[in-house]
Amino acid sequence: MLRNYIKVAFRNLRRNKLYASLNIIGLSIGLGSFFIIYLFLQNELAYDQFHEKKDRIYRVVAIAESDFGVEKQASMSHAFSQKFIEGIPGIEAFSKVDRNSAVFNFHEVTENGTPTETLIVDRDFLNFFTIHFMYGNTKSVFKSPNSMLISESMALKQYGTTDVLGKTVGYYKDSYIITGLFHDLPKSSSIKADVIVLNEKMNARHEVGAWGVRMNNLQAYMLLNENTEVADVENKLTELYLEKNKYGKGSELSLQSISDVHYSLDVKDEVKEKTDRQYVSIFAFVAIFILASSIFNYISLSVSQSIERAKEIGVRKVAGASSRELRKQFIIESLLHVLISFVLSMILVELLIPQLEALVERDLGISVLAQPILLLQGIMFALFIALLCSFYPTYLSTKLKVVQVFKNGKGVFSSQRLIGAIGIFQIVVFVVLICVSVTANRQMRFMRNENLGFDKDQLLVLEHMPYQNRVEPKNELLKIPGVKSISSGGQLPNDVVPTMSFKEFDFDFSFFEIDEDYVQTMGMTLLGGRTFLPEDADSARLVLINTTAAHKIGYDEITAVGKMLGSGSSAYKIIGVVSDFHFASKKELIAPVVFRPITIGFSGQFIVKLDGANWASTTKEVLEYYNIIPDVYRPSYFFFEDRIDAQYRQENVMITMLNTFTVIAALVAFIGLFGIAGYSVKRRLKEMGIRKVLGAGFMSIQKTLNVSSVWKLLIAVAIAVPVVVYWMDNWLSSFAYRIEMPVFLIFGAIAVASIVIFITVSIHSIKAYLINPVEILKDE
Repeated sequence: MLRNYIKVAFRNLRRNKLYASLNIIGLSIGLGSFFIIYLFLQNELAYDQFHEKKDRIYRVVAIAESDFGVEKQASMSHAFSQKFIEGIPGIEAFSKVDRNSAVFNFHEVTENGTPTETLIVDRDFLNFFTIHFMYGNTKSVFKSPNSMLISESMALKQYGTTDVLGKTVGYYKDSYIITGLFHDLPKSSSIKADVIVLNEKMNARHEVGAWGVRMNNLQAYMLLNENTEVADVENKLTELYLEKNKYGKGSELSLQSISDVHYSLDVKDEVKEKTDRQYVSIFAFVAIFILASSIFNYISLSVSQSIERAKEIGVRKVAGASSRELRKQFIIESLLHVLISFVLSMILVELLIPQLEALVERDLGISVLAQPILLLQGIMFALFIALLCSFYPTYLSTKLKVVQVFKNGKGVFSSQRLIGAIGIFQIVVFVVLICVSVTANRQMRFMRNENLGFDKDQLLVLEHMPYQNRVEPKNELLKIPGVKSISSGGQLPNDVVPTMSFKEFDFDFSFFEIDEDYVQTMGMTLLGGRTFLPEDADSARLVLINTTAAHKIGYDEITAVGKMLGSGSSAYKIIGVVSDFHFASKKELIAPVVFRPITIGFSGQFIVKLDGANWASTTKEVLEYYNIIPDVYRPSYFFFEDRIDAQYRQENVMITMLNTFTVIAALVAFIGLFGIAGYSVKRRLKEMGIRKVLGAGFMSIQKTLNVSSVWKLLIAVAIAVPVVVYWMDNWLSSFAYRIEMPVFLIFGAIAVASIVIFITVSIHSIKAYLINPVEILKDE
């Protein structure tokens, strides 16, 4: 009997090639897209979940409030130590974690060493972070200060074997002994490294640190005892912090669960792989939309085809087929369609995962075919979808009355409520996703193209320049044709900017140390006064400020020049005002800025402004000279524009993914609308035949068939518009500088949806109009 069911299923597949193809293509695209998004989100949600004590591991975050919002920093001072937290109850273990790129000599013959991702930690680190050892254990690997732990992949890379215990590794004038070999840390870890060493050795000179000096790479983690109240520990930490740190006024310390580190975009730290929680929610909704659209498409197309098969079902019932046998037939056909779709979707997933990894610029470690459990889960899910898809057509077949079938060829298939709801849902998805995608793209275009307050183009940054004798290299570079200007030092706008405070003001100033050519080279606008000059006598007491700072201290761009900032030994004379510029992401408001003359030896970089007309040849000449400058430590360079673009890399990645899946969802919705339109036209074929016999023309029939579609569109728009306005306005509010919600966009999306609906309905209605009424009415 099963063989007969399968044979009939394949026969129906061949007989209805168009609808079967639409069913399979729509379902395979939907399943493939759903699986890709699911695997991506599974990877995102797995970050830092492998730690056995993850529910008790917290990171210390300093929070400072000002008129410009809340600033959160995970960077800590070395003064934040085991000794500092000793008196706080509830802390089971503590470790500073300094993520750095240390240069090790793994072989004595190596002259230059190998830059290696390194974690510099305290001894308690292994007591709460989960590290799986191949050789060694948590109690013995840190038996001496010069112990080193090395990853499996680094051992194989450097030595070609994992038998590395006891080997000596050089670090400048020091040496370390490999005492432990650990399996590579999971890709879904916020803390990544190939080498782990102790603070007490590598950072020995910093261990008695000053509170006012923050180390950007340094984070503090702690393990709380079970049943310890986090708020109690936070209060005690803040109390001690304010007592010990005279620079901590207005700040408080908070504990952030390690599970939240991957999503903490508002915290300044050295964690490179982060994701906005909003995008996780957005993609979850998109995945559900696509899957639901695919399932509804299948149901609507199946019901549409059931009209054609009403007489077949009637004959089967007359011949003695039971409702159970009819259910089996429909389920077998559904299983066949879904299994074909599943195979195609797996091929789609395997082809697109490498593209996704290239887009997000990290190895997700995902391969369905290489993970049997994941593949089995996919098959089980596909079987569930098959049963779900076959439920409604099966239900209708069992309710079919034989007398009605042979009387009018329909039975109960004329029920329109579910099909109408599916059509409305498809239009809602179509309109919402178009609006979301276009709004997100407009916001990102605005953020990239709006005036930054400086010129980011054609800026070549030369790193690791010698601190002394910089005049000669600068003069030689200026002789190269196409070099317009050079700043021989100063932070770049996207660097982590330190802050300074004055007792007269209840807010902090971000400060930059720059040379006399910085403003010109960066293309900033000097609104009043002048910049620094080499001949300034007391340059250490001169400052420039930005427009926001001038307004905050009670002046404008002109009247601020010549005034004093601060008092007593902390007084500075304002000699110029620079226009505001975005030195952080446009998600953040512009803060007050103070520019001070650069300290000798402070900056190790040259900022070279190139002529845009011949930048390629100029760059080549600049780099040829740069590579022969004596005392350049590890030549390295980059174009500043690339760094600016990197600020919005995550948003760009997510927008690209959103655009892709929006197109897919629109395609799936189009397939569904096509099937629904076909169903609606087929159930009215006899009506159209009668109208045509009575003299109805082409436009009259088109109007009649399109009325219901217009009503569906109006209902869908009434649902979609509030969703779009609420959802996108909520997302845009996370940006300090944002576009207004484009009202015309909603009308544009409605217009596009109207055109799509008109095209899908017209395809079927024109086909119906061209059918000879005799063919439609001959059974009557």
